[in-house]
Amino acid sequence: MTPTLERLGYAPDDRVLIVHADDVGFSHASNVAAFEAMLHGSLTCMSTLVPAPWFMETAALQKQHPQADVGVHMTLTAEYETYRWRSLTGGAGSALHAPDGGMWRDVPSVLAHVSTEDARAELRAQVEHALAMGVDVTHLDTHMGTVIFPAYLPAYVDLAVEHRLPLFLVRPSDHRLDALGEGAAVYQQQVDRLDALGWPLLDQIIHRTLSEIAPADKEPTFRRMFAELRPGLTHFLVHPAAGGDELDAMTPVDCKHRAADYAVFRTPAMREYCQSLGIKLTGYREIRDRLRASLPARVE
Repeated sequence: MTPTLERLGYAPDDRVLIVHADDVGFSHASNVAAFEAMLHGSLTCMSTLVPAPWFMETAALQKQHPQADVGVHMTLTAEYETYRWRSLTGGAGSALHAPDGGMWRDVPSVLAHVSTEDARAELRAQVEHALAMGVDVTHLDTHMGTVIFPAYLPAYVDLAVEHRLPLFLVRPSDHRLDALGEGAAVYQQQVDRLDALGWPLLDQIIHRTLSEIAPADKEPTFRRMFAELRPGLTHFLVHPAAGGDELDAMTPVDCKHRAADYAVFRTPAMREYCQSLGIKLTGYREIRDRLRASLPARVE
């Protein structure tokens, strides 16, 4: 039995699945798709890019639908060539920004330019702004994996502990630690810290679901992935967005993939399929509430 299953009250062989929408708030199209798929379809939760242009619509929709399970998709990047957003904390010439004034487009550029202190301030601002705008934040996760790198991981974990929130962090296997190289010690240190506090960590992550799978192959591929799910808590992420000219212009490479994710998860069919396999579906609101019920009023 994994420690997370035990902490959350599940049986040793339960397969527990989070079906998560990434990149909410990056466009109106992503808001439309994620909220429809959560309220009427097969998504269980989502996370929003707080610095992105359509975040305020995400916040308004969460107020209209308080049961919506919305986390902060913590970002130090804005990866699109012409569709750009800025940090919340950096002014003109900030190291958080590329020369064109938007956040860096890729992770290596962030690592090369953004200090631990600047990243810590920006990540904190994103969480605090979401809360100030009325979002009932259920969890923290990471856009493009940037905050998992050693320079930024402690700040990410600090915010989760301070706000008593579950976070997107997988319990590492020996193979994963080997792959982290010099970052393995920092990663293990943070995992040990969370374990000592009783935090639920993910057992598996399924994340190669966007352009790695052809649009027409998505539904059968996802069904196979779910059928092969192992016991433990698994975070499965997709990027749904309603298709159209705006989405095509923003992200011409993966617009069809996002629209296909929307088509698959906008109905209850995938939820019902998972349930037919005996998979237990959950979201981060349930995990957050169970975590908080197990913690003292303040944790360090």
